Amino acid sequence: MAKVASVNCVLGNFVMRLRLRLVRLTLPAGLLLTATPSTVFADSAPEFDFLHVSCNGGENEIRVIIENVEKSVGLVAADLYLNNEETFLKPKQRVKQVRFAAREPFTAYCMTAPEPGLYAIALYHDRNANGSLDRTGLGLPAEPWGISNNPRVRFSAPHVSKAIFEVTADGAKVAIRLR
Repeated sequence: MAKVASVNCVLGNFVMRLRLRLVRLTLPAGLLLTATPSTVFADSAPEFDFLHVSCNGGENEIRVIIENVEKSVGLVAADLYLNNEETFLKPKQRVKQVRFAAREPFTAYCMTAPEPGLYAIALYHDRNANGSLDRTGLGLPAEPWGISNNPRVRFSAPHVSKAIFEVTADGAKVAIRLR
């Protein structure tokens, strides 16, 4: 009986994903759909007009959308860094860190920069919510991660100049794709 229930659950998930894909293909671009607690977008470009408890419309607010979130488990941890190569990607040198529940296929949140300027964001999907980026035996990230501006990364971390964006008093909008 347990095997039948398991097969029905897997089949039901497959059918739901197939329906969502078909709906995405048949609806006009830009139409926002809602299904389950997470938001699904008809096209691949997410909307920055989202509502989230972290967003208050204040000065220097950075609206962030994280794309390619595969599962609604764990947390997304995001670090805000100044435009400084010596402090970039050094956890103790971050300006701010926020953590929010991960939601597939997009996780959206806001964070506030201390003042207008040039900043970079590095984040990861902490799937097991242990508070740290898990690594493989070779020291490579074992959990999905991303950096603002989605720079190409080969064998070392990108230079901060590839990740910076400007935050004005009106704020900023940043889309980051998990790898």
